[in-house]
Order: sequence, then C-alpha cells, then structure tokens
Amino acid sequence: MAKSESPLGVVAPENSTTGRDLLARAQLENELLYADLQSFVCDEHIDRYKGRLNGETSRQIDTVTARVSFENGVEHYTDVHQNNRERPALSSLPGAWSEGEFGTLLRQTHALLGTQPVTLKADGELDGAPAAVYTIEVSQQDSPWELVISGTSYKIPFRTDVWVSKETGRILKIERTSTGIPSGMGISELRWSVTLDPVDLEGKTWLLPKTGEYEVQYADARRREWNVMSFSGYHRYGSRVVLHF
Repeated sequence: MAKSESPLGVVAPENSTTGRDLLARAQLENELLYADLQSFVCDEHIDRYKGRLNGETSRQIDTVTARVSFENGVEHYTDVHQNNRERPALSSLPGAWSEGEFGTLLRQTHALLGTQPVTLKADGELDGAPAAVYTIEVSQQDSPWELVISGTSYKIPFRTDVWVSKETGRILKIERTSTGIPSGMGISELRWSVTLDPVDLEGKTWLLPKTGEYEVQYADARRREWNVMSFSGYHRYGSRVVLHF
C-alpha cells in the first residue's frame, strides 16, 4: 500500500478555485479527517448483476450483506449473507466481489495525491455540487491495487479520477479504472468507484463511503458483471484493497 509520510502543509484561501490550491486543500482536509480514524462499524449491502456489454439480458445474480468493521487501519468483514443465507466469508462467494471501500481506498488515494503526478482533468459538478476532477496514473510497480484470481495475486496499473468539492475541498468521489490486467485472464477492464459523504458521530464529522460500484468487463465474451454497493448504520467501534474472482 502506498503511504503518505506527511500532509501537504499548504492551505488554499477559502475562495480559491485554482487547480493547485484546491488540490493542496483537498490533501489537508482529508489528512485532518482521517488523522484520528481508528474504529467504525457499518452495514454493507451489495446487489450483484451480470449481462451483455451492450446492456441486453441484464439480470440480478444475488444480494449480499455484511457487517464491516474498520479497526486500526484494517477492514474486517463479518456476518456475511448471500440471499439471506449465512456464508463464512466474502471469499466463499463465487463471482466478482471487492474489499476496501470502507477506509482503505480514501487513505490510498490521499497517499497517491501526495506522491504521484496529478493532472487537473476537468471542472464540473457532482450531484449539483461544483467540483474539480483530478487524474492520477499509477504504474504497476507503484500500484496498491491487488487483483486475486484463483488464489494468485497481481498488482495492476490503473487511472484514478478524484472529484474534489470546490466549496469544502473534500473528496466527493473516487473512481479507479484499469485495462492493464494480465493477459490470459479474459478480463478487459476493471472499474471501481466510491462516493463519499460526511457522517456525524460523537460530535465529529468523518468522510465515509455512501455508495459504490464495482464492474468487471470480459471483452472476449462480450459480457460484464457489476456490483452496486451501499453503506449505512455507521457507528464508532475502535488494509489493503483486494479484488477477487
């Protein structure tokens, strides 16, 4: 996992909208938000689908629920159910699934913002809020993204797009895309996105996942699988990112 040795000690003026100043503000805002993050619990709801790349014959596969705890920087998944049937772990599920949305992704993105070249991609809006979109290209060597297929782990290169609020400097959405999957795996593209929302607990505000989507495309078979995730019921209680097939 990439690590950030220290926060960027630059704070942009409140009304600054320049790309560099907003990026510095985003780094500082999210460093402060997560400096004391130690322990949370929430409920995760996952609806899993599959269908053709052209959108035809799409159907829901199942529904998965789990209790997610984030303790001292590590995520744990318990109380896993598939269509209301108890499962021993997420790893026991067939098909595509992901781990790491709870806190790891934001921590890694913050580290990448401080260690990798960042490009201002565009200005726009997200759910009506003015936002700047930054892009980070991460090589396989520097990648904290781990893909596990049949028990074998692969580090994969990817592009991250980060939506940053122009009003608060907080990260609103993170989306990773990779087309650098090892040949012979049959996978042409992976896409993983998470939207974040402020959560007030015990008089303090934390920026935590609200929704997510994880998609796997199989170009040769002209099909895809995708998971739609939501997170709720946050409360205090006190990793790496792994994707499985």
